[in-house]
Amino acid sequence: SSFITKELSADEIDLLNELVHSAKDHLVQDIRIKIAMASREKYIGDIAFLAHKIREIDDVDVVFLLVMMEENVQIIARSHTSEVDVSEILKPLGGGGHPNASSAAMKNISLEEVESRLLVTLKKKIRPSKTAKDIMTSPVKSIPWNHTIKTAEKTMTQYGVNVLPVLKQKTLYGLLSREAVEKALFHGFGKSKVTEFCTTDTPSVTPLTSISRVELMMIEQNQRFMPVVENGQITGAITRTDLLRSLYESLLRKSRVSTNEKITEKASIGKNMSSGIRSIFPREILNLLKLSGQIADELGYSAYLVGGSVRDIIRGETNLDIDLVIEGDGIKFAQALGKKLNLKVKSHKRFGTAVVITEFLKLDVATSRTEYYESPAALPTVETSSIKKDLYRRDFTINTLAIKLNPEHFGQLIDYYGGQRDIKEKTIRILHNLSFIEDPTRAFRAIRFSERFGFKISKHTLKLIKTAVRMKLFEKLSGTRMYDELNLLFTETEPVNAIKRLAELDLLKFIHPGLAITKTLKDNFVSIQETFSWFKLLFFEEKLHKSHLFLMALLDELTTSERPEALRRLQVPKNVSKEMLVGIKDSKTALSKLKDASQKDIYYTLSPLNLHTVLFMMAKSKHKDRKQAISIYLTKLRNIEPELTGKDLQSMGYPPGPLFKEILTAILDARLERQIKSREGEIKFVKDNFLIKT
Repeated sequence: SSFITKELSADEIDLLNELVHSAKDHLVQDIRIKIAMASREKYIGDIAFLAHKIREIDDVDVVFLLVMMEENVQIIARSHTSEVDVSEILKPLGGGGHPNASSAAMKNISLEEVESRLLVTLKKKIRPSKTAKDIMTSPVKSIPWNHTIKTAEKTMTQYGVNVLPVLKQKTLYGLLSREAVEKALFHGFGKSKVTEFCTTDTPSVTPLTSISRVELMMIEQNQRFMPVVENGQITGAITRTDLLRSLYESLLRKSRVSTNEKITEKASIGKNMSSGIRSIFPREILNLLKLSGQIADELGYSAYLVGGSVRDIIRGETNLDIDLVIEGDGIKFAQALGKKLNLKVKSHKRFGTAVVITEFLKLDVATSRTEYYESPAALPTVETSSIKKDLYRRDFTINTLAIKLNPEHFGQLIDYYGGQRDIKEKTIRILHNLSFIEDPTRAFRAIRFSERFGFKISKHTLKLIKTAVRMKLFEKLSGTRMYDELNLLFTETEPVNAIKRLAELDLLKFIHPGLAITKTLKDNFVSIQETFSWFKLLFFEEKLHKSHLFLMALLDELTTSERPEALRRLQVPKNVSKEMLVGIKDSKTALSKLKDASQKDIYYTLSPLNLHTVLFMMAKSKHKDRKQAISIYLTKLRNIEPELTGKDLQSMGYPPGPLFKEILTAILDARLERQIKSREGEIKFVKDNFLIKT
């Protein structure tokens, strides 16, 4: 067998084989337990390490070895979960040790009797692994008892819920269903109070009610929404989806125990990502995440790592954009973290967000929120909510994943919306059918993520984008938001593919009706990418915006009168618009001047132009000699200038005035024509060519 290794003696190998073949699997309160038994006539010392060997073969939560030797039963226990303290389990059997490692010895008793007593103790000592508070959604959107049915209908639509708890003086009064609201509206009772149509005899549970009890109540009483109530006030709710997810996790664990199968990626709900976090993040970030979980615990909050970093952990990529969502007060959490580490914190009370600035990164913190849209393409209205609702407001399923950071559940993956599945299947999928209607910019992001990761956009998502195009929802987008999305699109590695997708989905017309994909445009996009990559290798200090070059290429496809229209549509800042329009115009004239140009001509043609324009010309030109001329300018000519200054000329006896400019220009020309190579050469050149008038 593969598990038998060289350090085992023949007796130990024989004992291990008997333990493996006798092992039985048990599931107690969702804890996977393996009990293995064997008998030996002679004593074998130090058999504790065999418990680790058993667990290497099958990754269970707890292992018990019962070995009869010389009429004594040796009990070895190893726990790999905080939910089982094996020292407490073995205490009634005369044992002791630590929560994770314990042992006992019993005389005059059979293996079968020890096993029986052990199982009784396990069932007594192990509490339910999950209670209502572990799976409930919190906080819950509710409605006051004196509000109208019409108000309830609006609230349900805004928040996407089908049941609203009705509260009277903060106490649960009843539950109002969407069916009841729709029937009341149909019969003309929109102005009636919600108390007239809510159900008041609904059952509820407490935060400590076991999941099995919740399951029984919801099935027997046909409840799809179970309020979780503490001291008369609603603290959360369990929906059928919450319950099904919990039952599914339990089913997977049972299946794993009974079939000895590993949990597959498809069935990896609730899996722990601790090893992934450790392998991806440097130690400083790992420690910061652990501390964040500890501080959240101290405040009574739940902390989650969310967004692209979680997506990329699953993809096996490094992403150091760290975003945390706090179920609680995000700003209070950030301030506590900042105080603990003596770090600067910037908070935005209006949005419930904060930034903790460390020496190696900026940690973005947000209070868990939900959002709704008053009208198509409008900016969202945001309110505090649960992590489940917070993740639901994301753009695509691949970005809805979260990892819990609280110590007890550190590394636990949260996946409500199938994000793991879509990462595995390399699919960009929208969360709900109105997503593009609420925020059309998500169409640009779908293309961006598709091209960045090599993922396909699902058929249904493509259909919804096309529907939004037909409805002309992109016309309602502010130019600024569209401009921002284009800038992000243009920063991707292969923007030419993204622009082709924009054209295929008929989105270019919303920038300007005259825009279309052409061979020239595609060629220019490819050339811009190559030119920009080449320029970056020169390690110049200038800050360049690659997106400006791509937008110039788009504008170049339009007529002179159409270009300002497109820039106004995108609400491009005036200074940037002017730079682009002038740059496109100047590039045409300048390129023609570069034919057979001397170094001096190259310099005087290109030096008046800004760097974006020069690089745009280089990318756009189809002539090798002109590209070479621009390359010479950028690498050799553009920083050439006289070493002598006006002060130097004055000290040489030349009077200040227009002559200074004439002399310095002559020096520059001579340097460009390689007649001068040093300061001494400049001095000699001036003395030889300019007489000092006395």
